Amino acid sequence: MKGCHLSPEPVIDYYFAPMSGYAYLGHARLLALVSQTGTSIRYHPLDMARVFAAAGSFPPAKYPDIRQKHRKADMARWAAAFDLPFNETPAFWPAPMQLACEVIMAADAADQGQVTGAILSAVWVQNLNISVPKDVATALVSAGLDPEPLFQSAETDVVKERAEVETQKAIEKGVFGSPTYVLGDDWFFGQDRLDFLAEALPKL
Repeated sequence: MKGCHLSPEPVIDYYFAPMSGYAYLGHARLLALVSQTGTSIRYHPLDMARVFAAAGSFPPAKYPDIRQKHRKADMARWAAAFDLPFNETPAFWPAPMQLACEVIMAADAADQGQVTGAILSAVWVQNLNISVPKDVATALVSAGLDPEPLFQSAETDVVKERAEVETQKAIEKGVFGSPTYVLGDDWFFGQDRLDFLAEALPKL
């Protein structure tokens, strides 16, 4: 219509580590939120060890025992609140994240949410090692996904470079933890800020 200007669709930039417990706890709610609001997501899977190092902070695996204890209890409470299956002491955490980042980047935009959910669940539900192709394939199959084309794409130089660039760009942007949701100039760090993110989004 002449003289009518449609507002661009809002986009959430989703920065996360593929092994992040708090990203796992918020992932399903994030997908539900974008479905309800007509929003889209740009996925930024990160090698969080490098992000922590650049930010001068400690990864959760290196927290002192007392902080680990309370962190696990907090995560278990969130899982119970949203009726999510959750293993507070996963067998393969932490684990190298390069393969998982590459597989997520290899997915089409329409499938990245499902692929990301499968990989997060691999760590926190299925006790799988996301640095091992066989285990990642198991997680993908359990989510109804075909791992073969994803692995083929993940092996290409283009995807490997994209995955590498994601972490470097996040460091340059100032991302310091997972999950971080960015909407325009507003940052929402942690899955416990999803309600604030929801308030900032236009409703359908």
